[in-house]
Amino acid sequence: MNRMILQQCVGWLLKPESLVLLVLLGVALISSVGVVWSVHLTREQYSELQELQAAQDFLDVEYEKLLLEQGAWSDYARIDSVSRNELKMKPPSLAELVVVRHR
Repeated sequence: MNRMILQQCVGWLLKPESLVLLVLLGVALISSVGVVWSVHLTREQYSELQELQAAQDFLDVEYEKLLLEQGAWSDYARIDSVSRNELKMKPPSLAELVVVRHR
């Protein structure tokens, strides 16, 4: 009985229509695995993209803060105040000015 069923299955598998069906089934299986793999890679790359965009946003905010800080430190009024008060500097008098001519 089992031998007869096995012979029928083998006979069915050797028919040209069955071979075409099996080949198409194999191609569909391989294609579906490719789609799953492609979706997986896309999700990984999208996750990495989101992480990089978050890092870029953080660095943009940090850069803007540094620009504001640089503007505050280089303000003329602050430089004048520090030079006069902390460094005890003063503008030179007319007698102390020396004009150097360029050759």
